Amino acid sequence: MLIPTRRMMWLAAIPLVAILAGRGAPAAIVAAWTLMGLLLAALVVDGLLARRLPVRLHRQAPDQLHVDQADRVEWTVENRGLAPVRLILSDRAPEGALAIPSVLQVDAPPRSRTTYSYEVVPTRRGLTAFGDLNYRIRGPLGLAWSQKRLPALHQIRCMPHLANARTAELAERRALLRQAGSHRFRWRGAGTSFESLREYSTQDDIRWVDWKATARLSRPISRNFEIERHQQVVVLVDASRALTTYCGRRTKFDAMLEAAILLARTTLSQGDDLGLMVFADQVDLYLHPRRERAQLNAVIEGLYAKEPRLVEPNYELALTLAAKRNTRRTLFILLTDVTVIEAARRMLLYSRMLTQRHLFLVVTIADETLEENELREPRSAEDLYRVGVAAGLMQERTVLLEELRRSGVEVLDSRADQVAARAIERYLDLKRRNRL
Repeated sequence: MLIPTRRMMWLAAIPLVAILAGRGAPAAIVAAWTLMGLLLAALVVDGLLARRLPVRLHRQAPDQLHVDQADRVEWTVENRGLAPVRLILSDRAPEGALAIPSVLQVDAPPRSRTTYSYEVVPTRRGLTAFGDLNYRIRGPLGLAWSQKRLPALHQIRCMPHLANARTAELAERRALLRQAGSHRFRWRGAGTSFESLREYSTQDDIRWVDWKATARLSRPISRNFEIERHQQVVVLVDASRALTTYCGRRTKFDAMLEAAILLARTTLSQGDDLGLMVFADQVDLYLHPRRERAQLNAVIEGLYAKEPRLVEPNYELALTLAAKRNTRRTLFILLTDVTVIEAARRMLLYSRMLTQRHLFLVVTIADETLEENELREPRSAEDLYRVGVAAGLMQERTVLLEELRRSGVEVLDSRADQVAARAIERYLDLKRRNRL
């Protein structure tokens, strides 16, 4: 495709000037048409020459992108000719991403290799792709742009932006500092981990006495116990319709996804086995608990492209499968939402099955919209209706969470921007209090 340059547009006005100067004389008209024909011929020739200029283009993109973070994309322009070349590059960024600037103006010196860059800011996570490059290259006469398309499809992963990673890290440090002064021993039967023997103290429980060592040494000897490190944690992520609602700029599912990744990082750093389940009306992903650091990469790989679906959560299937796959006492952390009361009551029914053997923590996001509507001062009949509905839903939600607590379930109800940090604090607090 040939596109006239600004220089060509100015030259195209010369035949008109010739006609006006000749006051419409036949000779002036013939000269104008001749000149116009020459200009058109020059335009075509320049466009054909532009298509044959020895220019090579190559994109260099990062290995992966991150939501709401700017990453640099570079184009290497190699001019193998003896004359300078001007180009206009328009790269097709991933869908939903913002390219800054959207167009690159390139002046490539003769026999050179230069690099030009722009920043891309994605807004969606998951598997995405850069498209082909549309570019224009100007002919050596400066009369025509030749528009071309370079096949440059490149798939790339866009990872979630862990906006609260720093806050979660500080929460983890605070919790670990609180643990520093706690006792290393505990007495919980099957969960006890023997560490060493020591002299008996009058403050020791009689159950800590090692009678064999006492008889052998002829003096009271007690056993030291320490908190087990190799405990088992499984994070269950609800990907149903309740998590599609927005809390600020992102969905509740995005907030829970961030919490799941940060929880996984903390769990593995504590030396515990970590597992993952993602479910909606069926189980979409299951990773059996493992302690290797590679498990964190597996969690991120499994979560980064997940999206919630407009279906009801199948708590029966998820909780039953989780209990069946994990016979050892396990801390199950369910990241869900209880806005849909009917579905949440089904979850309450099956949670009682888990608490007979396992420890169950339900993490939910507080509905800020309901809270605002409940506290709003009604100024009309419509406002009064909204306040009443919000108050009723908040009451049902409060009652449901209290029923979960009475059934032996640990409950954490948090704001979206704090859910990751508070979930980590609760997990470490449960370890500190030897609940596992």
